[in-house]
Amino acid sequence: MSTKSIDPTAFQPMKVTADKNTMVGFEIEPITKNLTLDKMRLYRSQWSRVRNWHNDYEIAQSWGVDKPLVFASQVMEYLGEMLVKFFGEGYLGGNLSVSIIQPVVPEDVITTKRVVKERVTEGNDVGLVLDVWCENQHGEKVIVGEASGLVN
Repeated sequence: MSTKSIDPTAFQPMKVTADKNTMVGFEIEPITKNLTLDKMRLYRSQWSRVRNWHNDYEIAQSWGVDKPLVFASQVMEYLGEMLVKFFGEGYLGGNLSVSIIQPVVPEDVITTKRVVKERVTEGNDVGLVLDVWCENQHGEKVIVGEASGLVN
């Protein structure tokens, strides 16, 4: 038996992916990620040697925030992971437009959420438009927006 620990937030395939039968109102399986200062530093590894408000408590506090702030692009990539898993190749050429509405800090647990809000049919092609958002461990939205992709 292996004693190797598995990261529960590591990439895992979705149980249900987009297809031509996916209907409006369908809630897509969430993805949850635990954010740590180490993960934040690894995300932008070239910045790990440069102290800034994304990787250093003292500098963040000098800017008036209690903790370092996660790069917004890091949280947005969780949405990207979800979209690639859900649409597969159909996400190539898709769209993601979001607004950041609240900061994310180390030790936050971020969950991606999305629901199909529209089906678009053009010839044989079917596209899906999704409401997407990320919530922290308190159920507060930190990023909100819209995404789209094609289904096979």
